[in-house]
Amino acid sequence: MAELYGLLEQHSQDRYKLVCGNTAVGVYKDDGPHTCLIDIKAVSDLYNCQAGPPLVVGSAVSLSTLVDLLRAGSDRSPSYGVLADHLCKVANVSVRNVGSWAGNLMIKHDHPEFPSDVFTIMEAAGAKVTIGHRDESQIMALGDFLGTAMNGKVICSLEIPPGKPEDVFRTYKVAPRSQNAHAYVNAGFRMTLDRQSDLTVVKKPSIAFGGINKTMVHASATEDFLIGKTITDAETVRGALAVLQAELVPDDSALQSSQYTKQLAMGLFYKFYLSAVGKESLTERVRSAGDSLVRPVSRGEQHFQTKESEWPLRQPMPKTSSRVQASGEAIYINDMPAMPGEVFAAFVTSTVANCKLGNLDFSRAMEIPGAVAYMTAGDVKGQNNLSADDEILSSGEVSYAGQPVALVIADTQAHADVMAKAVQVTYTGIKPPILSIQDAIAAESFHPNVSEMVKGDPKGALAGAPRRISGEVSCGSQYHFYMETQVCRCTPTEDGMDVQSATQSMDSVQAAVAQATGMSAHRVYVSVKRLGGGFGGKGPASTLPAAACAVAAQNLNRTVRLSMSLDANMEAMPKRAPYLVKYEVGFDDEGRLLAVVYNLYEDNGHSVHCSFLPFLPQVAENVYCCPSWQLTGQACKTHVAPATYTRAPGYVAVHFCMEHIIEHVAKTLNKDPIDIRRVNMFENGHTILSGYTLADCNITQLWDDLLTSAQIKQRQQEIEAFNKEHRWKKRGLSVVPCRYALHPSFFRFTVFVAIYHTDGSVVITHGGIEMGQGVDTKVMQVAAATLGVPLEMIHVMSTNSLSGANSESSGGSTTSELNCQGVLECCRRLNERINPIRQEMGGAPKWTELITTCHSKGVDLSEKYMEHHPLPVFRPTYHSYGVTCTEVELDVLTGEREITRSDILFDCGESVNPDLDVGQVEGAFVFGLGYWLTEKCVYDKETGRLLTNGTWEYKPPTTKDIPADLRVTLLPNSSNPYNVIRSKAASEPPLLMSCSAVFALRKAIQSAREDSGYGADFFPLNGPATVETCHQTCLVDSSNFTL
Repeated sequence: MAELYGLLEQHSQDRYKLVCGNTAVGVYKDDGPHTCLIDIKAVSDLYNCQAGPPLVVGSAVSLSTLVDLLRAGSDRSPSYGVLADHLCKVANVSVRNVGSWAGNLMIKHDHPEFPSDVFTIMEAAGAKVTIGHRDESQIMALGDFLGTAMNGKVICSLEIPPGKPEDVFRTYKVAPRSQNAHAYVNAGFRMTLDRQSDLTVVKKPSIAFGGINKTMVHASATEDFLIGKTITDAETVRGALAVLQAELVPDDSALQSSQYTKQLAMGLFYKFYLSAVGKESLTERVRSAGDSLVRPVSRGEQHFQTKESEWPLRQPMPKTSSRVQASGEAIYINDMPAMPGEVFAAFVTSTVANCKLGNLDFSRAMEIPGAVAYMTAGDVKGQNNLSADDEILSSGEVSYAGQPVALVIADTQAHADVMAKAVQVTYTGIKPPILSIQDAIAAESFHPNVSEMVKGDPKGALAGAPRRISGEVSCGSQYHFYMETQVCRCTPTEDGMDVQSATQSMDSVQAAVAQATGMSAHRVYVSVKRLGGGFGGKGPASTLPAAACAVAAQNLNRTVRLSMSLDANMEAMPKRAPYLVKYEVGFDDEGRLLAVVYNLYEDNGHSVHCSFLPFLPQVAENVYCCPSWQLTGQACKTHVAPATYTRAPGYVAVHFCMEHIIEHVAKTLNKDPIDIRRVNMFENGHTILSGYTLADCNITQLWDDLLTSAQIKQRQQEIEAFNKEHRWKKRGLSVVPCRYALHPSFFRFTVFVAIYHTDGSVVITHGGIEMGQGVDTKVMQVAAATLGVPLEMIHVMSTNSLSGANSESSGGSTTSELNCQGVLECCRRLNERINPIRQEMGGAPKWTELITTCHSKGVDLSEKYMEHHPLPVFRPTYHSYGVTCTEVELDVLTGEREITRSDILFDCGESVNPDLDVGQVEGAFVFGLGYWLTEKCVYDKETGRLLTNGTWEYKPPTTKDIPADLRVTLLPNSSNPYNVIRSKAASEPPLLMSCSAVFALRKAIQSAREDSGYGADFFPLNGPATVETCHQTCLVDSSNFTL
């Protein structure tokens, strides 16, 4: 400690920082710069602990160790167990293993707005902290610590007093996601009661909140009010709530409404109050309100058929690269060692939308150590555009915040990222940005393309319908959240340019690089080994970093690597298009649809190169037959990054909107939505909106099968009984079908298969991109089965623009099946040449001897084939169908929810690899759960800048957001006559059914609203249905907080 104090004194005038785990950098990335970091991990005195009670814990002790110490002492103090349980909700295991509790307190000290769980719960528990200085130590309450100047001082230890038998102690945390998320509001409550008489509050309780505002620690007025009060008295709870409501003054936030913050805090106080009263003194319907939702250990089932006679085709097996991926040995672009002279680039992005670019000042950036150069639009030797509306680097117009305006180059990626932030950019002609569809409609800001599709006589049928409804519903954007951000490496060569790009579309990258550099396409060689996730976000979007990287490499004549930081990637890169639907629907008394008039608005951002409106009439009806339809699609122009392909683009939105309409019809007729869905379902021979007549429709079979296997009627009865018995906990169940139109005819892939004569081993290269879906594994299975060789003899080489020339983007869920068909054809042709030699050798020679003989006789042992079968008209080649039932439980007081079970029945045809296809079904479904429940893009209304530009605010699902019980069944005895492999796509269609979670939540919320007297109204539950949204839609009123 003496050495530490000496260092603190030595650097007292410097901007120093004490670090232990240094996990705070993940929250406040822009803190600093610090001139000195002092690592305290080796200071043994800061690890001193005393079991007590009271428990004393040194400041260098990790959060995980603190949890262990608290659990070990929970037999001496029940409050220790409560604290331990709460600390397990902080961050995640990895962070808790290295982050110290004292570091968490220092974040709160330096950033009063930080909703520190450690501070809030320890303050409620009455813990005290020891602050050390060279001359003295001081013990103080945590509230006093916040106002203490810490220069030259260090937190030494935390003293946690034991709880008393007469104390009631509870802590709460409500967050956007179940784990690894900061709190909307956290709270700790401690109350001492006289249990010998009438539950009187003996002394001033402790009511601590975090996340309300920068200064509030205690609800002091409420604490004072409760002294001496009897908590079983109804007047006490009413009075306490009134006092609390008055002293809760939340800060304004673009990310969280002050109304929700206030109501949530009151709900948490009510939960604690009920716990203090005790269940035996409460009415039956409110007894469960004091309990938080408890998630059981996750479980799952996977059911599928496989034909062993066809193995290794149809054989369930892991991806061949799964081991190296799981172990971290798989090589991605950023794992490749730097080449001699290689430099690194970063985008300078705009911080304002809808303006003109003023001045770019690079002087500070060029002073950064390692700075090499910078590039602007004027340095592009070819064309500075990717499409008519999208420039590589802005030449003057700035359409959205996050738009690249320049490129900086340094000796390391870290230095380049620092350079990018040091560039000073000015803007002129700043105008208010249009950031939503509603804003675009009000401003009449539209792209020119309008699509319309009509079937029957919608207006006449609507006018004559016995029943009519109208309404609107919307769903938001979604960031792809691939683990590997956009990255590219370009190397000038004597032949032109070698490009290693993390792209789903080599063809697009090749064209973009050629156009930006002024080269011919044949001089641009693109190669891709694998992607760290794509989901559509590395299709057209990957051309921007590739073109910029190539421009830098061409200008500097040296290798350049551009690897985008997460925040820059989230701000600059295109995302999923948001949608809004305004509808009018006519139907009869049985719920049969008679007419749908449907106005669809698609937010394409500032450019319209990826509009999905032309495709959506093929799926807008989902599985429901309606004789008269009118769909009008309008593309909105807003000042955000352009929309792009995102897993099931557009399809997921119109599917949700159609299901919402069914829910609206059912509510109007007071019928079960399950019955309304069934009575309207398509059958073979029906014609869909786009004019295609269905010939492969088996949705009624899947529907009836799932209703039986998932015991839907029984579970509905159980849910109805539960909801009647519980006022503040609700359950809901929804069953949702899907029809997904597949268009393999839109895509083409070049496949090359070669057999080496030396040992008979087989190599494949194909035009598809391996991005986790398992295309490499599936083509190996097809080749092994067709050629009759072991899987171990087959290897798939990197995809490249030579062997895979002119191949389309990997997407649309058809990459695997098309490349499998291409490999099948190559192997069939090879067998045609090999089989005569095989017969000459007796019919069953050893493979290696057979291949050696074929080679000696001049047989060509390689084959190339392009798989492409265009259709004469614009229509789907086939459809994938599925049905999903999802059940949820909702905490009405907080908006928290648990997906208790999901049953998925999906038609995958004859799966090439059931293990991979089940994984794709599960992955697509969970991807959709993130879209519908937790992922929300929020923009600054004045600048247009994306506020949810990192993991602190943007929350994709994690391990505890999946269904606690997930059961997946691939439809048995199925096939696909439109595909020679007989399989069906699995990567995107199941995503559509994830909206079943939203409609299950709707049912739970409906029950809550009925209890509040609002049950007669139909209400939309727009996406994403976040924790906050669910709570606010319940219309919780504290006047209903009773005992």
